[in-house]
Amino acid sequence: MENTLQPTSVTERHSFLDVLRGFALLGVLLANMVTHSGYYFLSKEGMEALGTIEIDHHFEWIEHFLIDGKFYSIFSMLFGIGFALQLKRSSSIDTRFPSLFRRRLVIMFILGLLHAVLLFVGDILTVYALTGFVLILFRNLSDKVLLRSAFILMLLPIVQYSILWGINLVDPAPPVVEEGPRFFDEVIRVFRSGSYPEIIQMNAGGLILGRYPDLFFTGRFFRVLAMFLIGFYVAKNMIYANIEANRPLIRKVMIWGAIIGIPCNIVLAMMMTTEAYYNLEPTGIIQPLVYAFGVPALALFYAAVFALLYVKPVWKKLLMVFAPVGQIALTNYLMQSLICAIIFMSYGFGLEAQVGPARLSLIAFAIYIFQVVFSHIWVRYFRFGPMEWVWRSLTYKKWQPFRK
Repeated sequence: MENTLQPTSVTERHSFLDVLRGFALLGVLLANMVTHSGYYFLSKEGMEALGTIEIDHHFEWIEHFLIDGKFYSIFSMLFGIGFALQLKRSSSIDTRFPSLFRRRLVIMFILGLLHAVLLFVGDILTVYALTGFVLILFRNLSDKVLLRSAFILMLLPIVQYSILWGINLVDPAPPVVEEGPRFFDEVIRVFRSGSYPEIIQMNAGGLILGRYPDLFFTGRFFRVLAMFLIGFYVAKNMIYANIEANRPLIRKVMIWGAIIGIPCNIVLAMMMTTEAYYNLEPTGIIQPLVYAFGVPALALFYAAVFALLYVKPVWKKLLMVFAPVGQIALTNYLMQSLICAIIFMSYGFGLEAQVGPARLSLIAFAIYIFQVVFSHIWVRYFRFGPMEWVWRSLTYKKWQPFRK
């Protein structure tokens, strides 16, 4: 009888990974709020009309400096760790891992597509699913090749931008001159007062014509795959499971992450307030350059700090508040979109494009506190979050035990 890979049991979970995942969810929510709320759809005049423009600019700068890109990078690393753990378990019982993992990715892509169209066009699940198919190709490579590949992938957005800049230099694109109402004014109108079918149509169009072109333009797939490979390396060497033994290495990552990450992200925050990058101006190359080095560095700095604190008993007790949130991360990620849709969309409170970053941060913390309470209660009675349960059941083609 052929051995088959079974789902990871609750007792096999690594609590540090859940802690880091739970913390990263807060960062993801803070980063996504400006998109959930439609703030970035506003014109300069629209932003000024909110009456909080000065403090909003300060909060935007802080977000670009400390948050933007860092937390999806942590999640990407955690995805790579999860991939390695599944690969290790499958090899121990001689099962066909790639086919199972591909099925898992297909289900993730479908969930992400539904999420993007029905709730939030800024979905990341489809990106992870598509990039995950490429990750499978790296499963038998050495540690050295994994790290070199990750480094090259981080640099590719710089090369890509240089090529696009060169093409634009030879054959400049004509300036875009909008006549009549702005396109984004129509987006705001639909989200704020349109029907749900109109919202779905706008999300679908935004996914095809806005979200994915932007992901390709910015090199997001390269960046995600790079962090996948770093996570794969971390798991192969059991760094996350032997934090005490790897303390010198983790401390070096923390120090160098700060040395590289802080100055690079200060420059990134400055660049993000200009249009040089998207206008393919010569100075625009600075943005992918500092992003390539600064964002992964600061993400690894955050992860290293959490790891070093986690091995201290007093800090571990405090950090464990994040663990239940991370244990049902998929459910919480989708829940964030549902709650924000109720707050900002027409079928809820209709606050689209009416709240600036400063107040959005307060809303984000309120949502997250609710999720912490919800998660702690949920994991007392259930093995998995509802969406995790659906994902596992479909992956393994049988209903998984749900209640504890």
